[in-house]
Amino acid sequence: MAEIFLVKFEPEKDVHGLPPPYSLLYPADALEKAGFPVRLFHERATPAALARLIKDVEDSRPLFVGFSSFTTSPMAASRKASQEIKKRGGIPVVWGGIHPTIFPEQTLENPFVDIVVAGEGEETVVELARALSRSGPGRPDLAAVRGIGFKKDGRVVINEQRPFIRDLDAYSPAWQLLDIDRYIYKQRHFYTDIGSKISGDRVFALITSRGCPWRCGYCYNQAVNRRTFRAQSPDKVLADVDALKRLGVSSLIFEDDNFFADKNRTLAIVRRLGLPWSCSIRADYIAAWGEDFVRELAENHCFELRIGAESGSQRILDLMHKDVTVEQIRRAVSLLAKYKIQTVLNFMVGIPGETWDDVRRTMNLIDDLEKVSPYVIVSSLALYAPWPGSPLSDVAAARGFKAPTTLDGWSKLWAQRMRLAPYMDRRIKFIGFYRTLIRRDFKNVPFPYLARMLKRIALWRWKARFFRFPLDYYLPASFLRLLRKVGLKKAAGAIFD
Repeated sequence: MAEIFLVKFEPEKDVHGLPPPYSLLYPADALEKAGFPVRLFHERATPAALARLIKDVEDSRPLFVGFSSFTTSPMAASRKASQEIKKRGGIPVVWGGIHPTIFPEQTLENPFVDIVVAGEGEETVVELARALSRSGPGRPDLAAVRGIGFKKDGRVVINEQRPFIRDLDAYSPAWQLLDIDRYIYKQRHFYTDIGSKISGDRVFALITSRGCPWRCGYCYNQAVNRRTFRAQSPDKVLADVDALKRLGVSSLIFEDDNFFADKNRTLAIVRRLGLPWSCSIRADYIAAWGEDFVRELAENHCFELRIGAESGSQRILDLMHKDVTVEQIRRAVSLLAKYKIQTVLNFMVGIPGETWDDVRRTMNLIDDLEKVSPYVIVSSLALYAPWPGSPLSDVAAARGFKAPTTLDGWSKLWAQRMRLAPYMDRRIKFIGFYRTLIRRDFKNVPFPYLARMLKRIALWRWKARFFRFPLDYYLPASFLRLLRKVGLKKAAGAIFD
């Protein structure tokens, strides 16, 4: 029987450590249980990795090659690999993941994509594999496979949506197909290298649930998980943790979208965990459940909680349907500080409808919260990016934001390099950059005097709330771009990356 290749590319630059590819590991488990041989390919999007994948595909001639894709830069590598595979002829190319789930028709417009898997992949890829192996790649009978889109007679066909998997205990990550040691770290950053730096002998990241019942307007969850929440049982999670302990894992990061959506389930896990752990949590949970709850977390080895505070303006929190109040954020931070649980906060500016007064309220809240305790860290102040599928992206589009319309456009670091939308105050463009400079220590950088000068200017700008005329960004940026051109990429990245 022909192999099935499942592929995921990560950003070429190693910033936060290679994350476990659960979007490959769970479908691989389902396929193996159904009797299909599977090969996983999880690498950074380098030219060498791409060449190796193409050679492996040519040598193996798999039943199909499936790409897990998220709306970000590694999609470019998936696109290029798909084009090269199609040149070889006869091998179906399948795209799954968040982006094809949100944009199945747009994804299938590309000649190098034959089939998309929309939604969860475990059950769908098994049915797809059976259809392709039964009918052959030339004339597959795909009409009965729920949860896919495909092309027939020159038109795009989107099949019936597949229901969510209710019993998540039915599947386990197929770690036998990858070297798990690649995903265990001495220390690991969570999204940013400022603030959330998880240290331990062997740190590992887990996902134990899917979805979130809340309605935050900036989040992909409403489009992909449709405000549903499903989770593995405590016994399943703890059995997996026991296996990790036997591998020497000493600290855990739970990367669930909403680890505490079912409070009783989560407490049943952490009470028996026996390891230091970290997760994300909503501020209103902490404020509502109170000091006894926080004390229990501290007693059960919680060393860090990450909170999406998002804004210091109640008006903006309401516009984004956060369903959290500023006072709940303050109370949550105060409670966590009392029990010395590191609190990592994330904020954003640039929400459609935001005024400069709202931005100032956010900056004021950041200043207030950082004074609460040394355990409080503002990890990021990001420029809002209208991610596809989120309700606020529709609001942004109505106010003039021009979203990419092709896979090529979506894969070109559009969020990091996007122009300010018409509704955004131009003063917010570099606030995140200045916040980063304030937090950086710049030890052992090639240009220490330049770095310290820029940091002092950034601190003055923050205190004065003055962000016009950002020559202190553009002039050094031009100098550092010149360094990159002459091959000094490491020196250039020391300040601006």
